[in-house]
Amino acid sequence: MTHDPERWAVLGHTIRSDRERQGLTREALAERLRARGGQVTARSIASLEKGIPPKKRPKPLTLEPVAAALGWKTGWTDRILAGEDPHAVLEGGDNGATAESPQAQLLELAPRVYEFSRMAVKLGAPTDLRDRFDQLVQELLDTVSAKGARPSYGLAASRPHAAGEGVPADDAARIQDAMRRS
Repeated sequence: MTHDPERWAVLGHTIRSDRERQGLTREALAERLRARGGQVTARSIASLEKGIPPKKRPKPLTLEPVAAALGWKTGWTDRILAGEDPHAVLEGGDNGATAESPQAQLLELAPRVYEFSRMAVKLGAPTDLRDRFDQLVQELLDTVSAKGARPSYGLAASRPHAAGEGVPADDAARIQDAMRRS
């Protein structure tokens, strides 16, 4: 993954332009993500739109969920970062790209799977069952990732918590583990 500031600036500008084209404020986009079970804030979206390359990770954890909420297909952020014309990517131009691989299709489904588990809890399912489900989904994604797919959605499954409550202990451990692996 590139850390070229110019390419990240182009991606940030493209995210902002597409959000504005859709008539969304940052807060409205963040709300769309929260409705899907995500934990992205308007501030995180503003950070992505600045287009600053990440220092420690290939991509910010919020990038793919934000792109998906804008209606972007899996791989579009990678294509823009690789130097493809953003307009061609967003307009669906292939520029020689092949059809999505089964791995890319699987990863495109992942946010909906996590949305499913959050909705089940809202309807009365036990949270520990949701956590086990999310862990199994992550294991499946890790298996596919081990065979050359994209990075996992591991932290996307972290549970929301109330303001001032702090991060639940098991989420904190999970975050620390993910940071060690990065």
